[in-house]
Amino acid sequence: MATTPYQVFARKYRPQTFAEVVGQDHVTQTLSNAIKHQRIAQAYLFVGPRGTGKTSLARILSKALNAPNGPRIDFDNNDELCQEIAEGRSLDVLEIDGASNNGVEQVRELREKVKYAPVKGKYKIYYIDEVHMLSDAAFNALLKTLEEPPAHVKFVFATTEVHKLPATILSRCQRFDLRRIPDLLISEHLQKICDWEKIKTEPGALTAIARYAEGGLRDAEVALDQAVSFYGTEVKEDHVLQMFGLSGIEPIAQLAKAIVLGDAAQSILQGRSLIKAGKDLSRLTQDLTRFFRNLTIYQISADILQSEISTQEQTILQELTPLISTSALYQVIEELTLLEGRLRFGSAKEVLFEVSLIQMSRLREKVSIEAILSRIGSGETLPPPLVTPPPSPTQPLSKVAEIPLKKPAPSVTVTSVNPLPAIDPALAWKKAVDRFAAERAMEAPTIQATQFMSYRAETFEVAIPDRLKTKIPYLQGARNISLLEESLKESLGKTVKLVFMTLDSKEMPQANTNEPPMKPLKDNDYSKDPLIKEALELFQATVVGTGKIEN
Repeated sequence: MATTPYQVFARKYRPQTFAEVVGQDHVTQTLSNAIKHQRIAQAYLFVGPRGTGKTSLARILSKALNAPNGPRIDFDNNDELCQEIAEGRSLDVLEIDGASNNGVEQVRELREKVKYAPVKGKYKIYYIDEVHMLSDAAFNALLKTLEEPPAHVKFVFATTEVHKLPATILSRCQRFDLRRIPDLLISEHLQKICDWEKIKTEPGALTAIARYAEGGLRDAEVALDQAVSFYGTEVKEDHVLQMFGLSGIEPIAQLAKAIVLGDAAQSILQGRSLIKAGKDLSRLTQDLTRFFRNLTIYQISADILQSEISTQEQTILQELTPLISTSALYQVIEELTLLEGRLRFGSAKEVLFEVSLIQMSRLREKVSIEAILSRIGSGETLPPPLVTPPPSPTQPLSKVAEIPLKKPAPSVTVTSVNPLPAIDPALAWKKAVDRFAAERAMEAPTIQATQFMSYRAETFEVAIPDRLKTKIPYLQGARNISLLEESLKESLGKTVKLVFMTLDSKEMPQANTNEPPMKPLKDNDYSKDPLIKEALELFQATVVGTGKIEN
């Protein structure tokens, strides 16, 4: 007796009707209404990440269009034609792989065949997956047929990289953007599969798989299938975390708590504990970024995350929300984003990770100092600390909400500030570089490669070698540019706007240590020369020194 071949969960539980599609209500509702009112376009484009339902929607749409007495959305899924479409063997629904059929010759062959009527159904449907892989010549050959196909022909395209499609193709299609599916919906769908397959699982296990899938339902189904193959019909959270190198929400929350409270020692201990458990540093950084992203959104509006995260994570976010400001959260996320890029190419990954943990843990102090420096010259009232002082590191997370918040210190109002004496702009930039290198040790070589160029009016120009131009967005980040400009303000006695310009390495000015530094001129050295006075007024310039010009 022949046995039924095994089917993986991703194929066995592929949605067969619009009602079974998970997390894409905005697409299924629009398509259902279009079919109901007979407003069917000649071409549809499904855009979205992997595993979000593009191929499933294409097949469901094909079944609805070719169903007996159709088009109709309440088709019988057991009908022979619908079965053929679901299994990908229908002669009227041609599924084409855009990656392997991307030449102009294949498109010309397609154009020759569109004139033939469908075999069984009402429409002949061409489904091209990964359509962005077609060549420019193939796209051009398809344009006219796509805009005015025969009445019995419909096109359905799918892509993960819509930016690679020509505008001429996009303008001829009805576009539907499929979203990443929320973790909560993925967990619920996985639970249904476990019920159908009589698999015992812990809720934490399904939540971990949902986080691992990053919004892709197919990836989640494949991961569940893999876990069941290894552990049998009882899958626990520890099994999933160990198999995929993931971190549960509780360890991530404990590490985030140490960072929020400014406890560098505890953050290092928590980080090393996760590393010893075999957690992948890149995945750990992504989990931290996602946690702080959720914390930021929760501060803005808790209702937004209501249907996206578990109740356990909502409780943790509620406890941590009053302990950190939104501006500090932005800087934590910025630091984590930079860390993720460094881990990709760095060799000493654990060192990079631990240094970033220390920097993020001390963010409270840095933010407070920057806030004071930015206001001390304007006479504004100093703000209270961004985060509350840390409690005992041994205190459990569940007690975080009960930590008594210290009252902010009495407001300090600066009534007068004596400006610092102005110095040579080149020396001012050297001081700013030294301070930046001390506080941002990882990027010290970058800032030390820069050179002062000019200082006029309130613009301070600095050159950076062309080979380091990709570092300019990092240097111009809010936290870094404020540190550099604040240091220049202390040296020059006035606020300046720092501007970076790129130069070829050969054109970069070289410091000359053989000649003595230029000496400041006194007023009487040039006050009697009308040409110099006129030039200074015309260009709003300042004489910083004299020297011999070599030809």
